[in-house]
Amino acid sequence: MAGRLIPPNLDDRTWRDIVEQAKALIPRYTPEWTDHNPSDLGITLIELFAWMAESMIYRLNQVPEKNYVEFLNLLGITRDPATPASAYITYRLVPNSEPVTIPKGHQVATPQTETDTASIFETDHALRVLATNLTTALLVQGRQYVNISTNLVAAPLSGKPVSIAPETSAWILLGFDANTTDEVRLAARFAQPLASENPLEMAWHYSTEALGPTDWLTQQGDDSAPILTGDQTEGLQKNGVIRLTLPDNWAAQTPDDWADLSPQTPTDRAKEPLFWVGLELSNRSETSIISFTIEQVLFNSVLATQALTIPQPELLGTSNGLPFQVFELAHQPLYKRPQTQTPYDHLIVQVRQRREDGSFDDWQDWHHKKDFPKGAGHYFQLDPVTGTVRFGNYHPNISPAGHGTIPPAGSEIRAGKEFVENGVSQFIGYRYVAGGTQGNVAPGSIQVVRSLLDNVVGVTNLGAATGGSDQEAIEETKRRAPEVLRNRYRAITVADYEYLAREASTDIQKVRCLPPRHFTDDDVFSDRAGQPWNYGGLNRSPDTLNVIVIPDLSQVETLTPLELVEREPSPMPSQELLQEVKAYLDERRPLTTHLNITSPRYVPIRVEANVQLWERVTLRGLTDEAQFTQQLQDKIKLFLHPLLGGMAGQGWEIGQDVTVASLFEFIQPDSAVGFISQLQMRTVLPPNTPVRPNQDEGNRLSAWVRIADYEIVCAAEPEITVEVLN
Repeated sequence: MAGRLIPPNLDDRTWRDIVEQAKALIPRYTPEWTDHNPSDLGITLIELFAWMAESMIYRLNQVPEKNYVEFLNLLGITRDPATPASAYITYRLVPNSEPVTIPKGHQVATPQTETDTASIFETDHALRVLATNLTTALLVQGRQYVNISTNLVAAPLSGKPVSIAPETSAWILLGFDANTTDEVRLAARFAQPLASENPLEMAWHYSTEALGPTDWLTQQGDDSAPILTGDQTEGLQKNGVIRLTLPDNWAAQTPDDWADLSPQTPTDRAKEPLFWVGLELSNRSETSIISFTIEQVLFNSVLATQALTIPQPELLGTSNGLPFQVFELAHQPLYKRPQTQTPYDHLIVQVRQRREDGSFDDWQDWHHKKDFPKGAGHYFQLDPVTGTVRFGNYHPNISPAGHGTIPPAGSEIRAGKEFVENGVSQFIGYRYVAGGTQGNVAPGSIQVVRSLLDNVVGVTNLGAATGGSDQEAIEETKRRAPEVLRNRYRAITVADYEYLAREASTDIQKVRCLPPRHFTDDDVFSDRAGQPWNYGGLNRSPDTLNVIVIPDLSQVETLTPLELVEREPSPMPSQELLQEVKAYLDERRPLTTHLNITSPRYVPIRVEANVQLWERVTLRGLTDEAQFTQQLQDKIKLFLHPLLGGMAGQGWEIGQDVTVASLFEFIQPDSAVGFISQLQMRTVLPPNTPVRPNQDEGNRLSAWVRIADYEIVCAAEPEITVEVLN
């Protein structure tokens, strides 16, 4: 590569070279040795010597590699640690029992078998569980309802896109199997929340005996309105908890009694009498369609992570009174708490000094510092990856110019803190990562309660556990080391932002940083030449950078590529992931730069194909029209998948165009089966797609689809016609 320093090969001789060199010396030192055939014993010894010498040369050539790795260790460039999986855990109580408070740190697990070890999860927060369960969810539009329970409230939580036409309403009905007067807390999560400015009006209702079937849906007034005590979602604009208090007259109703509402299909029918809470969504716009996607609505649920807390104080060792002492934690890497400026504050290090009589003073807290300030101070530094705790070198008599106090000789050092609060003994311990990708378990896998609690009869994870990743490979660490040295974790260039966005989380597969941009005379909107680009929901003013993030699917579950394509045709990052990336980049960007961390803009592409299938193939039973059509549809969807598509299966880049020629090469059938007689593709613009600069190409057949620099392709449902030929 031009400009790159090529390290020398210290010895490039091969086994054959060494053998030939040794044989060339035979006439000089032993002229009487004339048999140089491979069968000669002396030649055999030369070949053995050459094999040993080649092994030594190989080891010699590893010296530069070892020096490189030692250099990275000197600079503190370590392998990215494993990250823990997390899942929302739903608790179930004995019917009609009193509410139970699940403490923070409560442990649940997957079942342990002869071949699989248990994956243990620990709750991140306390949770108050009620003796009622959210079992059913219905989407009402017009005079019909669709059962969306498996989309929102029951496994596998596949999510549900909702579109509300202008001047119409929709209802999301949530059914509980028992009533309660306690506050109901609904955790709502969105794959695509509502825009900040929208003409949507919302009202909550509940079912009562006084109001007839479905009258409570349209009844306006206090008689049918539960008390909304809090809404962290700010009107379905972000993930959060919605808190409701239901009055005493909350009553059950059976959907079969709703004479003016009917299920859309027989499988949508809800038969059981349930206590209903309804969210009415009214689109007050005369022209705009309002769209959003709900990922899940959880009740009696709390986030749990595969990061465990040590059960008791951990003695690290005894100080020898020397500068820069290093102690190692028993468990590593440490858990990095998300969305906080102090992610490792769960580690508390204490020191107690030994008296002359051999007894000890009380334990004292020492505080974590990234850099030691000059002079005395009870500080320590932490490497969360290797789990090492390092102290300073200040001593008033030996090194008064040092940084950070040396723990006095003989002092004991421990991790964790014991104290008494309100007469009860308490303990705070650090959390460590207890698993990687094996923690990304399927819905319903977490079933074991490791710490029994009164009235708790079961737990489960309605959705898949995600976020777990294994420790970074050594080769990947060596590959990214030059990038670390180049940007030094400071975001200046577009490449810096893209690299640091990937460093923010292991859950990112693709990222694109869009620099500022103005309209030009060559754009479709040439009348706006010179103005900042503001289409696609992006502000590309000179002081603004937009970072598009696409999540990683490889860690979701052990699924085949086709199963992943069906489950996630257009992957969207969670709000937590976007917030995590933004927080990480905000610490490293210039103060004058405005950052917008956003989801991808997908452009669905519909493929139209006409395929000729040989009749002899169908007669022999090798395939039929339906089977062949399904296989072709699967290949098209796989080819156009943003993360798994393309010729190499590495997905598409943001802003990458698509041609019919590459598609044809990927999907063409075997000539003995048939052939493609016609192949075209066109863009499909759903109602919620922002205006594109090449919108005039939508719904027009083409052999080439242009993609704007902020867009990425995905697959629409293909249209395939199969004809059987003699």
